[in-house]
Amino acid sequence: MPSSPIDVLSRHLEHVTAARLPADLPAEPLDLPTLAELLNTIPDPRSRRGRRYRLGPLLALSLLAVLGGATSPAKIARFIAGYDPDLRAHAGLPGTIRLAASTLGRLFARLDGDAFDTATCTYLAELATCAPPAGPGDQPEGRIPLSGLAVDGKTLRGSRTSQGVTHLLAATCQNTQIVVAQRQVEANSNEIPAFTPLLSGLDLTGVVVTADALHTQQEHARQIVTASGHYLFIVKGNQPTLLRRLKALPWREAILNDHTDETGHGRREIRHMKICTARPGLPFPHAAQAIQVKRRRTDHRTGKTTIVTIYAITSLSPGRITHAQLAALIRGHWSIEALHHIRDVTYREDASRVRTGTAPRIMAGLRNLAIGLARLIGSTNIAAATDHYRSHPADGLQLLGFTT
Repeated sequence: MPSSPIDVLSRHLEHVTAARLPADLPAEPLDLPTLAELLNTIPDPRSRRGRRYRLGPLLALSLLAVLGGATSPAKIARFIAGYDPDLRAHAGLPGTIRLAASTLGRLFARLDGDAFDTATCTYLAELATCAPPAGPGDQPEGRIPLSGLAVDGKTLRGSRTSQGVTHLLAATCQNTQIVVAQRQVEANSNEIPAFTPLLSGLDLTGVVVTADALHTQQEHARQIVTASGHYLFIVKGNQPTLLRRLKALPWREAILNDHTDETGHGRREIRHMKICTARPGLPFPHAAQAIQVKRRRTDHRTGKTTIVTIYAITSLSPGRITHAQLAALIRGHWSIEALHHIRDVTYREDASRVRTGTAPRIMAGLRNLAIGLARLIGSTNIAAATDHYRSHPADGLQLLGFTT
């Protein structure tokens, strides 16, 4: 019988080395369906005649294979065929499996990508919410803690066909790398039109949406504030008037609000952050503060030093969070780039040649789901987690909400 996913997460894998569970997981189990039950609600594109396996259990076992490192429908099919029959029965696929890789590939290519992303992202969002960038005790008294939500896009390079390439826009919790929303960018378009539908179904109360310069758009700012959220946008040359106004602010007279000096990944990086209260007439809706970050980076291998100045704008009013937390939100935006790196290195996403229909998007969604579930139990090394689940698929099945 399936058990509560939260309950499973709270007692999962005693013999796996993992960090503590996130503090924001609820103490009491939530009454959530198993992932297989949720996936079974996705519209099934297959004809009823000859339909041998239920969609939910089949997709759940596909996720189990991805947890173990499967990188394509063909490898997923081999994983499923190799599982113990009792394990498959626990997932809802009893009997002898005769699953062809081509059949699974056709299924992925015909699935409704929006329905799949909605179901899986909602499931992850229910399991864990974005945690604040600092502890609740560091928040100004009477203030709701804020969490960072990074919005960025990724091109699935191996999916390119004569009709174009699959490009996905995602919203990711900064501190957990959990994808809570994802949309596919229309062919012959860019990420800007996909921003509004991406965030439209999310509760942005207590959330700071961070994004790069492409999404520094006035309508985006209005949408976020109307939804009770806050924004923190990078400003570059695509907003020339705004950038010119920001550069003209009295930064020389402004005090230094935050300083960090970090060494790692073969380099030393020093950051200085200054803040100016936005002046009346600044051409951007709900702008409350302007930010300047000077970043000095030294490569230890080459000895080369580069200095970059970054400007940003936010709807957060002065005193809403500490200066250190504001700096952490700016740095935390790049957590979504770290997620993309994991998908490329551990799951070889850019090397994938899956390109038919919605199959590239479904595979990306399965990777997001696998990484998110691993993060929820405290896994800090996704490559090590895939090694474990490849050798112990029963543990992965338990993680999906089943007892074995």
